[in-house]
Amino acid sequence: MPSWRARAGWLLRAHRQCHGDAGLRGLRGFARALAAVNGDASPSSVSRWETGRTAVDRGVVRRYEDVLGLPSHHLLSVIDAMARYDGGRSAVAFLRPARPTSTGDRATGRRLDALLDRVLDGDILAAGDWDDLTALVTAPGVVVAPGRVRQSVARRLLKEMLVSDGMAWQRRYEAVGRLMADEVWATDAVEACEDVLACPEHAGLIEVASILEASAHPQAARQVLRQLTDPIASETFYGALLASHRKNRRRHFSGRQSAVLAEVVSGVLEKTAGRLEAEAAAVLLQQLPLPPARAARLAEMAYERPVTRNIVRHGRLVEPHAARVVLDRMSARFSDGPGPAPDAALRGVVDDMLHHPVADVRLYTAMLLDASPYGGAVAEALCEELRVPGTVQVTERAVPVLHALRVLGGPDQRPTVARLTLARGLPHEVEQAAVHALGHIGGHSPAGYWQAALRRLEEHWREHPGPTARTALKRFVYNAAMSGELDLLRRLAHPRAHSEPLRSLSGWWVELARAVRESACV
Repeated sequence: MPSWRARAGWLLRAHRQCHGDAGLRGLRGFARALAAVNGDASPSSVSRWETGRTAVDRGVVRRYEDVLGLPSHHLLSVIDAMARYDGGRSAVAFLRPARPTSTGDRATGRRLDALLDRVLDGDILAAGDWDDLTALVTAPGVVVAPGRVRQSVARRLLKEMLVSDGMAWQRRYEAVGRLMADEVWATDAVEACEDVLACPEHAGLIEVASILEASAHPQAARQVLRQLTDPIASETFYGALLASHRKNRRRHFSGRQSAVLAEVVSGVLEKTAGRLEAEAAAVLLQQLPLPPARAARLAEMAYERPVTRNIVRHGRLVEPHAARVVLDRMSARFSDGPGPAPDAALRGVVDDMLHHPVADVRLYTAMLLDASPYGGAVAEALCEELRVPGTVQVTERAVPVLHALRVLGGPDQRPTVARLTLARGLPHEVEQAAVHALGHIGGHSPAGYWQAALRRLEEHWREHPGPTARTALKRFVYNAAMSGELDLLRRLAHPRAHSEPLRSLSGWWVELARAVRESACV
């Protein structure tokens, strides 16, 4: 994957070249506009930022947002996410918030005290409040005590992250990552994750297990291994596999822990695991220090399934020819979009969003496209891809498209995805990817949709009760919650209304503190 600097540069360049004001599309005109917004800029510096040769800083990105007329953090949030994932010196420098001139400054101290009081009192906190609070508490020399105050902050922030979406989620995700990366706050942040991972009914188990990758604290590595060897739910096992990719790359595991991870990966490839678990294991297979004979045997096993075979052979989810066909088809669909015709860079971004073997890279690339001028056109092209005959029957083609629509999809794409959640004869993983995507796509579905989906799920639960059916019920409840169907969840949580799984799963959302629910929207 290209570096965060290169992808950030592409995003900045795409917005400049697609801007409605012709005077801002050229380097000279744009540099003059940037220089007029509280800072220096020249055509050469703009060019270096947009090609990734020089790393931008947060101030430059904010100035781009101002000149382009974009909402605050429209560009910054996704660049934060890519930089934190990529790591390295330039990323650390970019992520470092602006520090107060003095940690003992009276106004700064009052701001910190006020924010902590609002957390402890259960008040509403917007995304900007969490930006300020996490920047202040991780500043050098700042000590927040006693420990229960830090724990309250970490738990509240994590809970809000799990029930937020879009920009609100991105900014809270970065705030959690800031705590995870801090030596003092890492323990509290990891313990907040452990509280969630101890409850199988909790929302966002995959997300919480995978975010442990952001911390180098030994406790985070131990928790990831615990969820791999004795997972509380299938979601935590998959999330731990995702976390292991970056933790292994950053050497967060000891030699003994790496050996345990190798055993887990071997077990996944040797058994008939789900597609997502097998995909994550195949990625790890190429990272782990395995004896050559064992590595060759596991590679042979990986060749038995299309998705793992393609990862081992090509480093992609599909064969190169199949990827080219999809990219040609999509490029033709959004070539009439805003600004210049799609170039090789845009094609490479779309390729990574659909075919990169690492799920996190696909997610961040979808976020990148969503923040770009091409987001709407790409979303419609993805929807058209689901209408191509046979696509929805091929798991390795349909699931990445649906996962991308979690980020890029809007009200126009919602009906297509909703129909897939009710369609008969689809592969199970395609159906569940559609259910998960629908909860993050804007707009609303009519009452008839929810009734039909609920009847189908309850029928399946009665006929085949077990972990798979329970996971399907949990995703339905999550879908309804994220779609704002709180009245439906209240009815499902009624003691005499429905089966036990629906009551308990819906009850978690119904009982969620109002301050958390309302804060997560801003």
